[in-house]
Amino acid sequence: MIRHVVMIKFKPDADQAKIDLFLHELKKLPHLNREVRDYSHGMVVQPRYHSGDFDFANCCDIDSYAAMERYMSHWAHLRMTPFLPDILENMLSFDWEIDYHGPAFDDALAAEEAEKERLRVLPRHPDPAKAYVPEVRGQTRARAKEMLAAVGLVLAAEEDEIIGSVWAPDRIMFQSPDHGAEVDRGAAVRIGITGNWLTGPAVPAGDAPAW
Repeated sequence: MIRHVVMIKFKPDADQAKIDLFLHELKKLPHLNREVRDYSHGMVVQPRYHSGDFDFANCCDIDSYAAMERYMSHWAHLRMTPFLPDILENMLSFDWEIDYHGPAFDDALAAEEAEKERLRVLPRHPDPAKAYVPEVRGQTRARAKEMLAAVGLVLAAEEDEIIGSVWAPDRIMFQSPDHGAEVDRGAAVRIGITGNWLTGPAVPAGDAPAW
Protein backbone atom coordinates (compact mmCIF):
# COMPACT_ATOMS: atom_id res chain seq x y z
CA MET A 1 0.00 0.00 0.00
CA ILE A 2 1.30 3.45 -0.98
CA ARG A 3 0.32 6.52 1.05
CA HIS A 4 0.27 9.70 -1.02
CA VAL A 5 0.36 13.11 0.68
CA VAL A 6 0.27 16.54 -0.97
CA MET A 7 0.76 19.83 0.90
CA ILE A 8 -0.12 23.14 -0.71
CA LYS A 9 0.69 26.77 0.02
CA PHE A 10 -1.83 29.12 -1.56
CA LYS A 11 -0.80 32.46 -3.02
CA PRO A 12 -1.45 35.20 -0.46
CA ASP A 13 -3.41 37.19 -3.05
CA ALA A 14 -5.29 34.22 -4.50
CA ASP A 15 -9.00 34.71 -5.09
CA GLN A 16 -10.77 32.86 -2.26
CA ALA A 17 -13.55 31.86 -4.65
CA LYS A 18 -10.99 30.05 -6.82
CA ILE A 19 -9.51 28.30 -3.78
CA ASP A 20 -12.99 27.22 -2.69
CA LEU A 21 -13.74 25.90 -6.18
CA PHE A 22 -10.49 23.93 -6.20
CA LEU A 23 -11.30 22.35 -2.82
CA HIS A 24 -14.85 21.56 -3.92
CA GLU A 25 -13.67 19.78 -7.04
CA LEU A 26 -10.89 17.99 -5.17
CA LYS A 27 -13.47 16.30 -2.93
CA LYS A 28 -14.75 14.42 -5.98
CA LEU A 29 -11.44 12.60 -6.52
CA PRO A 30 -12.25 9.36 -4.63
CA HIS A 31 -15.66 9.19 -6.35
CA LEU A 32 -14.07 9.35 -9.78
CA ASN A 33 -11.18 6.90 -9.35
CA ARG A 34 -11.98 3.53 -7.78
CA GLU A 35 -8.29 2.96 -6.88
CA VAL A 36 -8.21 5.84 -4.37
CA ARG A 37 -8.51 4.55 -0.79
CA ASP A 38 -9.14 6.43 2.49
CA TYR A 39 -9.06 9.88 0.93
CA SER A 40 -9.04 12.90 3.23
CA HIS A 41 -8.02 16.54 3.10
CA GLY A 42 -8.20 19.70 5.16
CA MET A 43 -6.82 23.12 6.01
CA VAL A 44 -3.93 23.72 8.39
CA VAL A 45 -4.65 23.60 12.11
CA GLN A 46 -5.05 27.02 13.72
CA PRO A 47 -3.15 27.94 15.77
CA ARG A 48 -0.26 26.24 14.01
CA TYR A 49 1.92 23.96 16.10
CA HIS A 50 4.41 22.97 13.43
CA SER A 51 5.55 24.25 10.05
CA GLY A 52 3.72 27.30 8.78
CA ASP A 53 4.85 26.70 5.21
CA PHE A 54 1.62 25.11 3.96
CA ASP A 55 -2.09 25.92 4.14
CA PHE A 56 -3.72 22.70 2.99
CA ALA A 57 -3.01 18.98 2.69
CA ASN A 58 -4.66 15.93 1.22
CA CYS A 59 -3.89 12.26 1.73
CA CYS A 60 -4.95 8.97 0.20
CA ASP A 61 -3.83 5.36 -0.05
CA ILE A 62 -3.14 3.55 -3.33
CA ASP A 63 -2.87 -0.24 -3.52
CA SER A 64 0.42 -0.58 -5.42
CA TYR A 65 3.18 1.17 -7.38
CA ALA A 66 1.39 0.27 -10.60
CA ALA A 67 -1.84 1.77 -9.28
CA MET A 68 0.10 4.88 -8.24
CA GLU A 69 1.33 5.28 -11.81
CA ARG A 70 -2.26 4.99 -13.03
CA TYR A 71 -3.43 7.48 -10.40
CA MET A 72 -0.94 10.14 -11.48
CA SER A 73 -2.16 10.05 -15.09
CA HIS A 74 -5.84 9.36 -14.37
CA TRP A 75 -8.21 11.92 -15.86
CA ALA A 76 -9.71 12.66 -12.44
CA HIS A 77 -6.25 13.68 -11.19
CA LEU A 78 -5.22 15.58 -14.31
CA ARG A 79 -8.44 17.61 -14.28
CA MET A 80 -7.20 19.47 -11.20
CA THR A 81 -4.14 20.91 -12.96
CA PRO A 82 -5.84 23.97 -14.57
CA PHE A 83 -6.99 25.18 -11.15
CA LEU A 84 -3.46 25.53 -9.80
CA PRO A 85 -1.78 28.43 -11.67
CA ASP A 86 -4.06 31.05 -10.11
CA ILE A 87 -3.86 29.77 -6.52
CA LEU A 88 -0.64 27.77 -6.07
CA GLU A 89 2.46 29.30 -4.51
CA ASN A 90 4.22 26.10 -3.43
CA MET A 91 3.50 22.39 -3.28
CA LEU A 92 5.18 19.37 -1.72
CA SER A 93 4.28 15.77 -2.52
CA PHE A 94 5.49 12.80 -0.51
CA ASP A 95 4.78 9.08 -0.93
CA TRP A 96 5.75 6.12 1.20
CA GLU A 97 5.09 2.41 1.32
CA ILE A 98 3.08 1.45 4.38
CA ASP A 99 4.95 -1.41 6.03
CA TYR A 100 3.58 -1.14 9.55
CA HIS A 101 0.21 -0.59 11.23
CA GLY A 102 0.33 0.05 14.94
CA PRO A 103 -1.49 -2.26 17.36
CA ALA A 104 -4.60 -1.29 19.28
CA PHE A 105 -4.16 0.78 22.45
CA ASP A 106 -3.16 -1.34 25.44
CA ASP A 107 -3.81 0.21 28.88
CA ALA A 108 -1.41 -2.04 30.78
CA LEU A 109 1.39 -1.67 28.22
CA ALA A 110 0.89 2.11 28.03
CA ALA A 111 1.15 2.41 31.82
CA GLU A 112 4.29 0.25 31.87
CA GLU A 113 5.99 2.23 29.11
CA ALA A 114 4.95 5.56 30.66
CA GLU A 115 6.64 4.57 33.93
CA LYS A 116 9.80 3.53 32.06
CA GLU A 117 9.81 6.89 30.29
CA ARG A 118 9.29 8.79 33.54
CA LEU A 119 12.29 7.05 35.09
CA ARG A 120 14.38 7.71 31.97
CA VAL A 121 13.44 11.38 31.66
CA LEU A 122 13.65 12.21 35.37
CA PRO A 123 16.49 10.05 36.74
CA ARG A 124 17.07 10.49 40.48
CA HIS A 125 20.59 10.47 41.93
CA PRO A 126 21.11 8.50 45.16
CA ASP A 127 23.59 11.11 46.45
CA PRO A 128 21.70 14.20 47.79
CA ALA A 129 24.65 16.41 46.79
CA LYS A 130 24.49 15.27 43.15
CA ALA A 131 21.89 15.18 40.39
CA TYR A 132 21.35 13.60 37.01
CA VAL A 133 20.28 16.08 34.33
CA PRO A 134 16.69 15.41 33.17
CA GLU A 135 15.73 15.04 29.52
CA VAL A 136 14.14 18.43 28.85
CA ARG A 137 14.37 18.38 25.04
CA GLY A 138 10.89 18.63 23.54
CA GLN A 139 9.52 20.33 26.65
CA THR A 140 8.42 23.94 27.07
CA ARG A 141 10.53 26.35 29.11
CA ALA A 142 8.00 26.31 31.97
CA ARG A 143 7.88 22.53 32.11
CA ALA A 144 11.69 22.31 32.00
CA LYS A 145 11.91 24.55 35.07
CA GLU A 146 9.56 22.19 36.92
CA MET A 147 11.54 19.11 35.90
CA LEU A 148 14.87 20.65 36.86
CA ALA A 149 13.49 21.78 40.20
CA ALA A 150 12.29 18.25 40.89
CA VAL A 151 15.89 16.97 40.84
CA GLY A 152 17.49 20.03 42.42
CA LEU A 153 18.70 21.89 39.33
CA VAL A 154 17.87 25.25 37.76
CA LEU A 155 17.41 26.69 34.30
CA ALA A 156 20.28 28.91 33.16
CA ALA A 157 19.41 32.60 32.77
CA GLU A 158 20.95 32.68 29.30
CA GLU A 159 19.55 30.54 26.51
CA ASP A 160 19.90 30.12 22.76
CA GLU A 161 17.03 30.83 20.37
CA ILE A 162 16.72 28.44 17.46
CA ILE A 163 15.42 29.91 14.21
CA GLY A 164 14.18 27.89 11.26
CA SER A 165 13.12 24.79 13.14
CA VAL A 166 10.09 22.81 11.97
CA TRP A 167 9.26 21.97 15.57
CA ALA A 168 6.59 23.77 17.59
CA PRO A 169 7.26 27.19 19.19
CA ASP A 170 8.65 27.38 22.71
CA ARG A 171 10.11 23.88 22.55
CA ILE A 172 13.56 22.95 23.77
CA MET A 173 15.75 21.39 21.09
CA PHE A 174 19.16 21.39 22.80
CA GLN A 175 20.42 21.24 26.37
CA SER A 176 23.77 21.48 28.11
CA PRO A 177 24.78 19.42 30.03
CA ASP A 178 23.22 16.50 28.20
CA HIS A 179 20.51 14.31 29.59
CA GLY A 180 21.85 11.89 32.18
CA ALA A 181 25.01 13.86 32.96
CA GLU A 182 26.03 13.82 36.63
CA VAL A 183 26.33 17.33 38.09
CA ASP A 184 26.36 19.03 41.46
CA ARG A 185 22.95 19.72 42.92
CA GLY A 186 22.01 23.36 42.21
CA ALA A 187 23.82 23.45 38.85
CA ALA A 188 22.29 25.33 35.91
CA VAL A 189 21.18 23.75 32.62
CA ARG A 190 21.34 25.86 29.46
CA ILE A 191 18.79 25.32 26.71
CA GLY A 192 18.33 26.08 23.03
CA ILE A 193 14.66 26.78 22.35
CA THR A 194 12.55 27.47 19.28
CA GLY A 195 11.46 31.07 18.81
CA ASN A 196 8.05 32.60 18.27
CA TRP A 197 8.13 32.64 14.47
CA LEU A 198 5.09 30.32 14.58
CA THR A 199 1.83 31.39 16.15
CA GLY A 200 -0.03 29.75 18.97
CA PRO A 201 0.68 28.36 22.42
CA ALA A 202 3.14 25.53 22.96
CA VAL A 203 0.43 23.20 24.21
CA PRO A 204 -3.37 23.33 24.09
CA ALA A 205 -4.90 25.20 27.02
CA GLY A 206 -5.66 22.98 29.97
CA ASP A 207 -3.27 20.17 29.09
CA ALA A 208 -1.53 18.68 32.10
CA PRO A 209 2.22 17.91 32.14
CA ALA A 210 3.23 14.47 30.92
CA TRP A 211 4.39 13.48 34.42
